[in-house]
Amino acid sequence: MNPIRVTQFGLGPIGQACVKVLLQKPGLELVGGIDVDPQKVGQDIGEVCGLDQSLGMAVRGDGAAALADWRPQVVVHTTFSFLDHIEEQLATIIRAGAHIVSSSEELFYPFQRDPEFCQRIDALAKQHGVAVIGTGVNPGFSMDILPLCLTGVCTEVSKIVATRVVDTGQRRLPLQKKTGAGLSRQEFEERLAAGRFGHIGLRESALAVMDTLGWPVDEIEESIRPVIAETEMTTAFLTVEPQQVAGLRQIMRVKSGGQERLVLDLQISVGAKEPHDRVEIIGDPPFSMRIEGGIFGRTATIAALVNTIPKIINAPPGLRTMMELPVPHAFGR
Repeated sequence: MNPIRVTQFGLGPIGQACVKVLLQKPGLELVGGIDVDPQKVGQDIGEVCGLDQSLGMAVRGDGAAALADWRPQVVVHTTFSFLDHIEEQLATIIRAGAHIVSSSEELFYPFQRDPEFCQRIDALAKQHGVAVIGTGVNPGFSMDILPLCLTGVCTEVSKIVATRVVDTGQRRLPLQKKTGAGLSRQEFEERLAAGRFGHIGLRESALAVMDTLGWPVDEIEESIRPVIAETEMTTAFLTVEPQQVAGLRQIMRVKSGGQERLVLDLQISVGAKEPHDRVEIIGDPPFSMRIEGGIFGRTATIAALVNTIPKIINAPPGLRTMMELPVPHAFGR
C-alpha cells in the first residue's frame, strides 16, 4: 500500500512538532510545508523544524501553488484558533483536493458559532470530495471525546463534570501569554472585556457533548477569573511576580430541562498544583476517572492530529466532527 501523502500547513511550534512525528510514522509521507512567515519561506523544512538534517524541501508561502505541485492527500493545518482567520486557508486546501485535519479550536464543533461558515465549507468540501475536521486535546479529547466515550458503559447519564488542571509553566510561551501569565489584575480584566481571551474551545466542547447526548441547551453560564500568584514563579520564558496573574480558571455550566447537565472546569496557570484530568459521570452506574499528571497538551495535540489522518481519508466528504469518526487511537502502519 502506498503511503499517505501529507503536507504541513503552518510551521509554528505545533506545526514543527507535527513535522517531526509525520517523518517517524510508517505509512505517511511528508511532501511539503507551507507558512506565510517570510523568514521561513525558502528555508529547508528540516532547518525550520530544528532537525539535524536537511529534508531537501523548502518551505513555500504560496499555498495554492505549492499544493498544486505536491498534490497531498491530507493537509495538517495548524495556524489560527478562529474561524474567520482560517476560512480562506481551508478553501485553498479544499480546492486542491486534499482532506484537512486542523488544530483550530473553533473548528472542532463550529455549527452554533458560525452556521454560514459551516455551510460554505461543507458545500465546498463535498464539491471537491474531501473531508474537513478540527481536533486536538482540548477541544478534541479531554473534555469532550473522553467523557462521551465513558458514557458508553452507562444505561443512563444525568450529569457530567469534567475537570482539567494544567501547569503552564512547562508549556510553550503562547499558551502562557493567552492565559494571562504575568499580567496585572487590571490588565487581565481589560483583555477579558476586549474579548477573545482565555481558553478557546470550551464552548465547542460543551455543545458537542450536549448535542451528542441529546440534551437541548437551555442555558450556558461561563465564568473566567484570574489565578493570582502567591510567590514568584519563573518559566523558561517569563517571570510571574507575587500578586500578578499566573493564569485563569474558566468554568462552563450548561443546563437542560431545568437541570445542570454539564460542568467543564478548566484550571490553567503557571505553577498549578496537582495537574490532572478528571471526569465524573453521574448516572447508572456512577463512576469517575482521574488521570494523574494530566494529559500533556502539546504532545497530545500533535498525536490527535496525526492519528486522525488515516481516519479522515475514509470519512464522507464535508465538514465532519470527531464524534462521527471511529474511536481515536494511535496507529503504526
